[in-house]
Amino acid sequence: MSQPQPTRVVIVCPTLLRNDAVGEATLNMVRDLAADPHNQVTLVCRNSDPHEFEVTRVRSLADLLLTPAFLEADVVIYVFAIFNELFDAILLGNGGARQIVRFHNVTPKALVGEADHPIIDRSMAQIQNFAAADELWADSQENRDELLRQGLDPARIQVMDLAVTPPTVGRLADKARRPINIVYVGRFVQSKGVHELLEALALLRDRSPVPFKARLLGNTRHASPDYIAHLDRLMTDLNLHDHVDLGGTISDAGLAEAYGQAHVFATASRHEGFCVPVIEGLAAGCVPVSYANSNLHYIGGGLGRLARDETPSALAEALASVVGDIDRSLSNPGRTTGLSLDQGVLSIAAFDAAAGAHVAGFSRSRAAERMRDRLIALTIPTDKNPTD
Repeated sequence: MSQPQPTRVVIVCPTLLRNDAVGEATLNMVRDLAADPHNQVTLVCRNSDPHEFEVTRVRSLADLLLTPAFLEADVVIYVFAIFNELFDAILLGNGGARQIVRFHNVTPKALVGEADHPIIDRSMAQIQNFAAADELWADSQENRDELLRQGLDPARIQVMDLAVTPPTVGRLADKARRPINIVYVGRFVQSKGVHELLEALALLRDRSPVPFKARLLGNTRHASPDYIAHLDRLMTDLNLHDHVDLGGTISDAGLAEAYGQAHVFATASRHEGFCVPVIEGLAAGCVPVSYANSNLHYIGGGLGRLARDETPSALAEALASVVGDIDRSLSNPGRTTGLSLDQGVLSIAAFDAAAGAHVAGFSRSRAAERMRDRLIALTIPTDKNPTD
């Protein structure tokens, strides 16, 4: 009996950056698909940071449409986070491949500078191309909601949570009592509210007697120099240098260490399509504290504190409550009171157990199984049994 032909999968990711949520999610997808011997995977990019996979590079839409791997593909997966002409290939396909869009959402225009408004407008308009795809994989409930708001067919939308590989795994119960360590991990752009987080930390310093240290970490390669200069000025104006380290880019080992030492993950982001650092923080034993917008409302599973409104004052209030609860609980492990979280009051031991169970839902194995099932459903004719 002849061997079945592999499923030829092409992943189109115009720009793939390391230490970036979309880039790391794309690499995980390539790893999981390539690990299945039934798949033959080709990664197509315009620009890519170094990693372990060979990249087929294209310069334009025309290049993509004429690339042999694209022309021969059984499945094409487009990784969409912002406008790129390569996504116009969705309208044409290759004449036979199933087409899937992995949708990471688009930052709302109101949260970016005026100079970026045209690219956001083009991104939102390009979402209409998705109507020509066979299936849309939304990273989260928030991203599914956005696709529905854009008028796309709900029958074609699947919520496919991202796989998260935490830099480290730990328990809040094992951490030193003082100082309380707070970490932010993410991009240094206006929509992530780093300036508001600094304001909230200044208020926390003034309102809470509990000593704390904060580290703000993330990829600064594409940050605006003007915004970084603004953050530097805020650090000085708010007299935060003794409490906050505006560290920026960090190594993988350094990130693991920062999460391992932290008690709290904090963000003042105004929009998140998923927010990987919340899951990374929970895995490391951090309580997430954030605003209540977009997917931040869902991603923590009630195991953190959402601010009552989107102001630095409200964020500082939530931080002060969590910081105080952690300090009291670690100093008196036998206390019956614990952490006042959105889910309710939990002891530190109960929080650690619940966080571990929640994080397990975002494992690589679970995401890979879900992706495999969807590819089988899309590529195997309905009159055939996959076990035949």
